[in-house]
Formats: sequence, C-alpha cells, structure tokens
Amino acid sequence: MKKKGFTLVELLAVIVILAVIALIATPMIMDVIEKSRRGAAIESVNGILEVAENYQMNQSLDGEEIETNIDLTSDILVYKGSKPESGRLIIGEKGRMSIVAKYGKYCIEKKFEDNSPKIVERDPCTMEEEVEPPKVYGIKRAIETESSAWERTDDAEGLVANAQVGTTSVQNDFDHIYPWSDIKSYNYNTDTKTITAWYGEDNFKFDGSNGEVLTYIPEFYYKRVQENGYEYIAITKDYQEGYSKSEAFSVGRYTMSGDTTRVHSRSGYTPFVSHNITEFREYARNLGEEFGQLDYHYFILQLLYLVEYADYNSQAKLGAGYTNASHTGPIASGGCDILGMHSGSVDGTDNSSVIYRGIEDIFGNIFQIIDGINVKNYQTYVCYDKAQYASDKYDGCYQPIGYVNSGENKKYISKLGYDSNNQLVALPIEANGSSSTYITDCYNSSSGYYITLVGGTWVDEDRAGMWNWVVTANLFNHGDFFGARLLKIN
Repeated sequence: MKKKGFTLVELLAVIVILAVIALIATPMIMDVIEKSRRGAAIESVNGILEVAENYQMNQSLDGEEIETNIDLTSDILVYKGSKPESGRLIIGEKGRMSIVAKYGKYCIEKKFEDNSPKIVERDPCTMEEEVEPPKVYGIKRAIETESSAWERTDDAEGLVANAQVGTTSVQNDFDHIYPWSDIKSYNYNTDTKTITAWYGEDNFKFDGSNGEVLTYIPEFYYKRVQENGYEYIAITKDYQEGYSKSEAFSVGRYTMSGDTTRVHSRSGYTPFVSHNITEFREYARNLGEEFGQLDYHYFILQLLYLVEYADYNSQAKLGAGYTNASHTGPIASGGCDILGMHSGSVDGTDNSSVIYRGIEDIFGNIFQIIDGINVKNYQTYVCYDKAQYASDKYDGCYQPIGYVNSGENKKYISKLGYDSNNQLVALPIEANGSSSTYITDCYNSSSGYYITLVGGTWVDEDRAGMWNWVVTANLFNHGDFFGARLLKIN
C-alpha cells in the first residue's frame, strides 16, 4: 500500500498556524526578556548601593576618609558582577546617595530624594547637575506649654548636643553641621583691617597681642513662625522659600574691656563698665566703621543656641555661668579659653564663666547692652541700620513691633512675643513663670523710655540666662553691672 503524505494545503495550514503563534508569542517573549534585562540592570545598581553602604561603614570604623564622588568604573568599590560602562556615585550627608549608571542601552538613576533606582531616558547617560536637598535643622514647641524644652524636627531629629565641663569631650553632633561647624574665633587687626590668625593656627592669641579676638558667625537662612498653637524655628544652609537670610557677622569673644581711649575684646581683662549706651556705641565705632556694639544680631545667637540645644534653660544646658550671689564683682575674661570653640564651662559651677561657641559670658558676669532697640511705655521700637542707632528715637528707622512687652517687673518670663514682620525680635509679653518652667529666665521692666540689656550679672544665680532681659533707663550710667560686646559687620 502506498503511504499517504501531507497535502500542500495541509502544509500551508501548519505554516500559517506557526506564523500566527510566532506573531503572538514573540512580543510576549521579548517583553519577558526586556523586563528581565531591565530588572537585572536595576538590581546591579542596587548591588552597587549596598556595597557603597558597607564601604562607608568600614571607612568610618577604620577612621579612613570617605570618597564622596566615585567613578563607578574605578576600583574604589569592589562588588560582584560586571561594572557599568560608565557611571558616578555621590555620597551625601548622613549617607544619602545619588547614582547614575549605564548598562548597555539602559541608564539607571537614583537621586538623593528617591527611594530606589529607576531607568531613565537620557543620552548621554550622565549625572545631571544635582546637589543634595538642603538640610533643615528645626525645632518646635507648643506655645502654651510650661516646659522649657523644644522637640527636634526635620534633619535635627535624633541629634545630640552636650556642653563640655572643662576639657572632657562630650557628644555634640552639631560640631560637624553647618553653620555651627563654621563658627570660629579669630584675631583681627583694626589698623590694617585684616584677619591675622584663626583659632587653631600657631599665631592665634587669646590675649589680644595679635589683634582683637572676635568670633565669626557664618551666613545661613532661618525661619521662625507661630501657627496652630506651635512655634517653629528652622535653620538651613541654602535658601528656601519662606526663609530669611542672616548675613555673616562677628562678635567679640569677650565682653568689652579697655577704657575710654580704646576698647578691646581680649582675654585676661575685667569688663569695661560704668558707661551708658551712647558712650559704648561711640567707643565701639572708634575702632572702625565696621564696628558697633551688639544689636539685633543677639537674636540670631539665640536661634543658633535654641536649634542646637532645644531648650530655653541655657543655664541647665551650658552651665550656670558666673552668677553666685556671694560674688562681689565681675570676673576677668578668658576663663573659658581652655574650651576653645566648644560650649560649656570650666567646672560646671556658678563660680566660673560660661561660653557658647566662642562667645564667653553670653550670660552671667555682667549685663550686655543690645543696641538698636528703644522701648517707650512697653512698646518696643527696632532699627536694623547701625548707622542710625540713637537713644530716645521712635520714628524713622525705629519702627514699632507688633506686640507690647509685659508690664511685669522682676518676674520669670512665661511667653515671648511674635511679629511676622520682625521674626527675630522675641521679647517678653508674659511673666508668670519660674526658674524651671517656660523660658526659665527673669524679666525686669517698668513704664518709661528705655533700652534693653540681656544676660544677667555675677549675682543673678538662677535669674540669669540668654533670655534674662532688663528694660532700663537709656542714658543712665549703670555702674559695674552693665557693659557691652563688640559687633563687627563683615
């Protein structure tokens, strides 16, 4: 019998069926392959990121420098699998990473703010110019709470700030965070108007022999707002919407010393006292047009302290300061020189000066005049132009702030005022607290025409602190309880 084969029609039918199957299956198979290749490329980048995390940890444990800008074709990172054809890894603060890598036709990217890498359409596959998102170091506090403590927010969460007692090292995370990390004392020659040395250099001198001893405060951006029953304060290095800029400036490391012919900021001398605000202003300006006495910039120092230590109780955080009631007069400057740029005190008692980041006796020892603020019957007027500072002036550059000061006298502050047009100016509006509640510092005031002083004296014990305000007669010679501190606009 003859065997029967396939007919031409049957063969054509099979071919058609196979072609249809191929048309249907091929895209599906190619899609699976494409997804597999894409996934493999992304997993390769995830592997690089994992290796980079281990690299950071190992370098830190070994005390070695961490490369923060890594070419992925180099041998800095050692990992299994093939290296990308090209790529770059940026390691930012707190270990945050940005990466771009090319595997074949795929360009994989992860920016700082991204949770995971993804494929992007980019030719050439290079890293777009990017900076790590600005860090924001913030605090918040319920306006009506009795506690002096603030809650850390944003990038300040989890940070620790401790003050030193003597030279014993303590943990302070802000030592390595801008702007606190860049606050530094230096010597300044008022004749040549030049910096002669920075703290840490061999020729730096505390005693004034190499120039006035000033402390530099770098520029930064800040925000202080009150809303929904809370007050928020935040500091950041770079501009963000809603923030105001604090230009760089310098203050005397020490309160003014010297005499009517020449004032100084130097170690080893008792404060220059027994003069009024107008005289101190003149003595400071005699050093050069860049000088004056401390003014609204004091509120900037308060913000820096608050965000760092997150508590109004500056005596509890930094030390009591030279404030024991048994003292008979102010102590000479320089007691905190051994602390260098660290905050704290020599022995932690109320028999030694306190320092905040290169600003000795920021409270205690003597009250310090704050220029540019005039008060008329509890209404504060502020001028921000040091060239126009004058006493008994309530117009022109002197404009009223949007609240009235407390009328209480010799009471502990319980609430500070807030004016959205004058964010910095935070003066007492209520005074019914104690030395351990609310603001924890004392407030002295009465009706009349006055100026402001801050800090507390050598006998003020638990009344002293960074918010210990006195509103007092403007041209009165206040004896040895009151002095001033140099301000230099850079």
